Amino acid sequence: MKKLFNVITALILTLSIGQMANAKTIQVSALEDFSTANPPQVLHVQMNANTRLDYDLMLFQGYQVTGKIVPQNGGFAFVPVSYVNFQEEQLPINKEYSAFYKGGQGIIRQNQPFLLVFPENGPDTFQYYVPSQSDLN
Repeated sequence: MKKLFNVITALILTLSIGQMANAKTIQVSALEDFSTANPPQVLHVQMNANTRLDYDLMLFQGYQVTGKIVPQNGGFAFVPVSYVNFQEEQLPINKEYSAFYKGGQGIIRQNQPFLLVFPENGPDTFQYYVPSQSDLN
């Protein structure tokens, strides 16, 4: 009985740690040179992949994103504040999505890719209602 309890406890612990570790690692490209040791207060990046931040906000590959930089222990957090879509409209991001820089210290050059880690904000799969033939009559 004690072994069964330990197995169940270990399984629950493993699942809870796995849920905390959910994150999206996204590759972006710098739109200007910057130092990771002393980043600017505002940073401009281009998305290298489609990224859904939540149900209402999808940043598509090619979007240019402006974010403020928040210094962290030996690194920084990138908080997107606006983006430019394909129609060249600058749109605000009203909710705060902090992404953490993932990589070594050094200089990131213009157009050089680097990684940002966004915490998981919900599932990437959403259920949409699709009307059936009987709904159309």
